[in-house]
Amino acid sequence: MTVLLPDPAQIDETEVRVCEVWPRDGIQGWSKPVPTEDKLKVIAASLAAGVTEIDTTSFVSPRATAQFGDAEQLLVRMHEEGLKATVRVLTVNTRSFDRIAANPLLCDTIDVCGFPISASESHNLANLRRSHADHLETLASMIDRCAGLDLAPLFCVATAYGCPLEGVVPQDKVLELARWAYDRGVRTIMLGDTTGMADPRHAWELFSRMKRELPEAQLVAHFHDTRGSGIANTLAAIAAGVRVVDSSLGGLGGEPPSVEQNHSGESGNVCTEDLVAVLQRMGYRTGIDQRQLLEAGRLVEQVCGTALRSQVLRAGAAVAR
Repeated sequence: MTVLLPDPAQIDETEVRVCEVWPRDGIQGWSKPVPTEDKLKVIAASLAAGVTEIDTTSFVSPRATAQFGDAEQLLVRMHEEGLKATVRVLTVNTRSFDRIAANPLLCDTIDVCGFPISASESHNLANLRRSHADHLETLASMIDRCAGLDLAPLFCVATAYGCPLEGVVPQDKVLELARWAYDRGVRTIMLGDTTGMADPRHAWELFSRMKRELPEAQLVAHFHDTRGSGIANTLAAIAAGVRVVDSSLGGLGGEPPSVEQNHSGESGNVCTEDLVAVLQRMGYRTGIDQRQLLEAGRLVEQVCGTALRSQVLRAGAAVAR
């Protein structure tokens, strides 16, 4: 029988890094533009709580996603205000990458460039208007340029657990794309559950296979909680050996992104406050202070002007064992 959780004796002193994705994936679909000052406040509050990695912004056309029209300004302000973190950004094409490469200050501030591709070619065509062959050619050129700019590439395989257009996505296809990046020297690879179609067994099996076949890769788990299994899927990925996981304050973002849909019973990203509470109760080390994290969660609700999905924020953190 497949075991989806580790032996408790193996958990203690295991470190799990939680990347806060609210500034990027959390608000990319939010209907109201979030001012740069508010983004900086949330980032600062996250860092004060002990978060060390931030999915900060996306270099996309402001016409397509107005939320990130301040990408350069936000990163410059982080640099000026001394907000130190492992800074991750999303870059979807050569135009967006050129914006980074042309600005030495951005290269100094950014640590990781995320390059997305959907395992489902239909989804990739719908989302990025490129076939796999065309998109991989573009990604290859950006990955090759990273070394000269001292940027670490992050290869992001979206729809890794299923596609709203094609349905089941074969594990072999996910591994084929991941291995393509690995063979080009990329050592940080993310599997994304784009529309919340994963389950814990699937997550454990796929990440276990990744660990076996790409032994030097640092694997990143990015789950959406659309169908209520986000934390369970994250724990299964950790049980398979993943040590970097994504989540968003208030559970904001993912699919679907809007608060109206959230209130109708659907949901977005895994909620940072709830995930950290579970991890710490289990004995994992995150380096995050729960009390300060809840303050960051309250700040996000103030910025968004509405109550979000953190259960811990409502009920309070459980007493430590």
